[in-house]
Amino acid sequence: MLSLNVKSALRALTSTCVRQLSNQPTEIVKNTEEPVELPPFTEEQRTKILDAINKHSVEQLLSYDITKSRANKLQNWKARNGPMSQLNDIFYVEGFGLKVATKFFQSLLLEPHASRASKSAKPSRTAPFITPTMDEHQRQQITSSVGVRIGVTSVSWARLELPESKYSPCVLSHWQHHEINDKKLHLSELARRCIYVTHQIPEADCYILENPQMAQASSNPGSIDQQNVNIQKAQVTAMMSYALMARANPNDAKSNLFYLRRFLTARLFNHLVGTERVSSEDTILNMMRTHYNMEEQPEHDEKLYLCSQVQFPANLRAMYSKVERYQRELLSQAFLLNLAFVRLVLLQDASSISTVSRSSKKLPTDQELD
Repeated sequence: MLSLNVKSALRALTSTCVRQLSNQPTEIVKNTEEPVELPPFTEEQRTKILDAINKHSVEQLLSYDITKSRANKLQNWKARNGPMSQLNDIFYVEGFGLKVATKFFQSLLLEPHASRASKSAKPSRTAPFITPTMDEHQRQQITSSVGVRIGVTSVSWARLELPESKYSPCVLSHWQHHEINDKKLHLSELARRCIYVTHQIPEADCYILENPQMAQASSNPGSIDQQNVNIQKAQVTAMMSYALMARANPNDAKSNLFYLRRFLTARLFNHLVGTERVSSEDTILNMMRTHYNMEEQPEHDEKLYLCSQVQFPANLRAMYSKVERYQRELLSQAFLLNLAFVRLVLLQDASSISTVSRSSKKLPTDQELD
């Protein structure tokens, strides 16, 4: 009996406490994770900030330094509690601490387009152009490079010497094409020919190949002949890569062989239509017609930046004009592979990087923002 009376008394006491708590007004809990001492604003600045917060819609607030989630929470708070009367009211809104509020208030003191432009002006990120990556110290030490274009039955290469100043062009010092001839060779004979070709490639600070195509599973792998062709090309690439890497200083852990991303050269020089490469011969011929490739060079502005351009010696221009057309195309690919590496990696030419970077975007103008 006593036990039942105790239980009844406890239930009554609990009900009374619940009713009392429910009748009390709900207090707005302030975000106290951070101190709420805002930077000193003048009276005029405080008025401008409060007017912007109270009068702007969510879409208008997004022109300032605030996320969409916080802008919605701020708008909901105003709908429930009315306009803000002082700056510290911002701390009653979920998601606003001292750092966030200060940054938001400071952006409200700027014009909307200026605030948005400052956020958009972050440097665009570009994916690495080469594998493996190259550190800044090694980049500055490189004065020559060789681009090697490996095919199924041939190897072509081009060596460039970097200029000593930005007012001088690069110099093409070696340019050669070598035929392997047969598509089906025993591995020992293929290795012998690869070693011979490697000995013909001139010395340089680094060597550049195009990143080989990765093998992919397919329900229609193609003919046996096509498979043999792909295997032989992969074998040539592996053998020559090893031979070129062996030229590096054994005491230096840094690589002297780099692989440029596939199709990067074609995109840089506009030789890509869909996924198909088009002829690069016209590009080479146009480069040869520049004033610094003429026998009698006319006067020109000494302040003209030429470091990303190339000077072709007369003997190499003559060689290029005499070889067969398919050889000119392979020589062109080797040359442009090297030049793309020089412009994108060694010189870090802003115009070239912008051309090949999908993430590069033009900042909006004031008219576009309005």
